[in-house]
Amino acid sequence: MKTIPFHNDLHVHTNLSFCAPSDVTAATYLPLCREEGLSLLGFTNHLYHARHLEKRGLTDITGVAYALRLREELEHFRDTAPVPILFGCEVEHFYNQGPSLAVEDASEFDYVLIAASHILNFPGEYINYDLSTPEKLRKMVIDQFVRACELEYPVPTGICHPLYPILSPWEQEIVDGITDSQLEECFKLAAEKNKSIEIHACIYRSGTQRDAEGISPSYLRMLSAAKACGCKFHFGSDAHKADAFRGKHKLLLRAAERVGITEADMWPLLDEKKHPTKLDGSDACVEPLYFKEW
Repeated sequence: MKTIPFHNDLHVHTNLSFCAPSDVTAATYLPLCREEGLSLLGFTNHLYHARHLEKRGLTDITGVAYALRLREELEHFRDTAPVPILFGCEVEHFYNQGPSLAVEDASEFDYVLIAASHILNFPGEYINYDLSTPEKLRKMVIDQFVRACELEYPVPTGICHPLYPILSPWEQEIVDGITDSQLEECFKLAAEKNKSIEIHACIYRSGTQRDAEGISPSYLRMLSAAKACGCKFHFGSDAHKADAFRGKHKLLLRAAERVGITEADMWPLLDEKKHPTKLDGSDACVEPLYFKEW
């Protein structure tokens, strides 16, 4: 079995995400990358709809312009970062509503992750939908995953925390209740639409039972189904602070090993033949550098 060429984390938040502590910046994570064994770090703050910014008193800025503040911050680390850095975003995409990132703005980012399961995180967006039972919430989680797969951007696109019913008290029941045929349908579509599947922190969080290694068999089943359908993968700690970043990546990597994910299964964005080259295939850069020239 070929080993994964290098370990990555493409789902990390700073204080520009409202759910992160105010003192968390890009500099919070950079000193930890080497001890975590990372070779690539990607930042993906939430890309908010205008209405969510307005609730925070940010009435004179668009979601994209707000997200681009991180790009300015990352510029300070262009020559000193211990690992190459990518600049992405986490796109909000609520049921029966358009995504927070317009297609014409996607080129501002190296890549995007679509948040398909921010359902209970934003209850006001789902006030007209009955999500009062595990069965109803499970259907919404699956529907949202399918909608995320159908969303097309002109930059590499992945799905973060796939089929993960965040904040649900029925997480075990919902995840285990997704049938094999439903998993196959979801992940065949993801493979067809070239959506990378995230090996996410849900595999070790407390929403489902965990085995002796601290990993959830429920999510290993899901990742196995994605691999069987030909999906590509990336890693995402979804860290919002240092404690959620430090010491976590070995569990993500171990989950990939147990599922049998190899170098051939990793997202082409991470292909060592393209990294740290530009996406257009031009010569590699020996210094840490982002994919885009800003």
